[in-house]
Amino acid sequence: MSIIGGPLPKVNETKQKEFFPSEPSVFPSEQQINAFTKLIKDNPPGDKWQSAIKNIKNQYPEQLGDINPFSPEAIDNLSDTDFKEYTKRFDEYKKVIFPEVKAASLTSGMKIVTANPDKDNFFAETESAVSNFLKVATKVDNFALDLPGEIKSVAKMISGSSKSLISNLSNSLADGMIGWVQGGLDNVASKIFNAYPKFNVALKKVISAQTALIGPITSMFGSLDCLVGKVSDALTGSIEDMLTGLVKNSLNAPVCAVQQFIGAITGKVTSMIDSIVSPFANPLGGILGGGFKVKDFLSKGANLLDKLQDPFGCKAESPIKESIATDNYVIDGGEKKSKSSVKQQSLLNKAFGAANGAVSQIEKVKNDVLDGIPSTLSKFEEEYGQWSVFGSKVSEAADQSIGTDCYTGNIFKCGAPKVEFFGGDGSGGAGKLLLGGFIDKLDVNDIYGDIKRTASIIGVEMTDRGNGYTEEPIVSFTDSCEQGYGAYGKAVIDKNVNSPTYGQITKVIMLSEGENYPVDIPAETDPVYIREVIVENPGKGYENATIEDECLVLNTKDGKCVSCDVICQKPYTELPEIIIKNPGSGAVLRPVMSITPKVVDEELQEVIDCVGTGGD
Repeated sequence: MSIIGGPLPKVNETKQKEFFPSEPSVFPSEQQINAFTKLIKDNPPGDKWQSAIKNIKNQYPEQLGDINPFSPEAIDNLSDTDFKEYTKRFDEYKKVIFPEVKAASLTSGMKIVTANPDKDNFFAETESAVSNFLKVATKVDNFALDLPGEIKSVAKMISGSSKSLISNLSNSLADGMIGWVQGGLDNVASKIFNAYPKFNVALKKVISAQTALIGPITSMFGSLDCLVGKVSDALTGSIEDMLTGLVKNSLNAPVCAVQQFIGAITGKVTSMIDSIVSPFANPLGGILGGGFKVKDFLSKGANLLDKLQDPFGCKAESPIKESIATDNYVIDGGEKKSKSSVKQQSLLNKAFGAANGAVSQIEKVKNDVLDGIPSTLSKFEEEYGQWSVFGSKVSEAADQSIGTDCYTGNIFKCGAPKVEFFGGDGSGGAGKLLLGGFIDKLDVNDIYGDIKRTASIIGVEMTDRGNGYTEEPIVSFTDSCEQGYGAYGKAVIDKNVNSPTYGQITKVIMLSEGENYPVDIPAETDPVYIREVIVENPGKGYENATIEDECLVLNTKDGKCVSCDVICQKPYTELPEIIIKNPGSGAVLRPVMSITPKVVDEELQEVIDCVGTGGD
């Protein structure tokens, strides 16, 4: 993609690499030739683009020497579809010439995790906060951003979300200490009874010994009072440090990066709780025996599923049942499939495992320093451990087990978008996305480098209809870079109990095609056709109405649109807008797209062609 303001270092999570433009290849790819041809014909203004056009024509005179810009007449003669694509390309050119051009909404792409009483969303909420923070903090044109204020705000948000984690750790720690104390008191009693054969004498000494322990034990459990508030408040400053380190080294937040971030948080939380509780627990170790290592106990992690458990143990079914389809929403992206409680617990477990490695490493270095060995850690690493998302080299942070291949820089190749179905009480469902509105995006500073291609989503070809749906599932379109936005679809299920496809997803109606979804290169671009037209609202006053598209015939009754026949097939490069001539009001017609052309009934076409001619 274009780099505004000249060549800049391209950054990955391990180290900065100096950027060098790609050398022109002797044999340009078909994709390059097509993109260069469009660029020359479009002839965008500006020194950067004009210089690039001059260079590629000089470099490839045989392939491009005879290509000339569009004349005004040629532009006027472009079809509606071609002109729309032409204007889209020009919008991309302008982003290089006029870097102040901004998105329609600064909130586009922001994640929102709504309240869900059935699960602990600590991981999901933290992931959302970190992702949104990086979207804002890494915008190259966001000069008005109050970064220190943004860091404080996000840190407070994450600190608030961490209260559930701290609470679970505190509860688990209390349970562990109760078991340890009970076992320790039993050991004290056994030793005394073994030492004193006379029961009455031994009993008095047991009572005396256990009474003497009441105070220290009470103080130890008292240290757990208000633990959540103490740790979460103190944690805010640490999270501010982490966010500062994160924004210096990351441009996006893949799941593995969030795991590292949470790993650093859990390591710090563990150390904080240990510093509060251990001064009371350690002196009891010599009396109760066994010793209770707070940090070792906490390293086992927290169970986010605890709050879902039946407190009376009466329910036999799994506690993981979710009452709502999703609690995850993306602005301009719609509802997305949320991470299940089990998935979040799995990710958190790995973060705890990584935290143990980081904490152990810190302890080892501290012991080395006491032995006169110089520290190998920076001040930040001495506090939080070595994590690649905070700038530590991968080779040094590899022991943390997360993200040794976790790329947090700009991802150029994102892979193709995909569709997900969830909710509606059913299961399964998959489809192939039908793409259109393709745009080749060139890097003016690296004109011979990779070409980034984006597209809109104009349909879904069902490959697995799923089963068991009692209501329409949510349709979600995603890509690994989270760069596409604006595509919305509506699933249609078969509600006829006598149908062989009852409870299955029969089709997807596109409500909006969106834009900027990444496309694999090279990519196959199948022609897309109108399979059928759904009348969502018949409207009124359409007695004399027709449709502009010559392949569609509108059928009306009493002024209402009742159906639309597809009488021929032609390919479409974008989601077609069904325009009604001599319209009434209120009608809504939606095309259903497919890569398989519909077999048109010639007999039906002949009948339709005769309508209104006076024939029989």
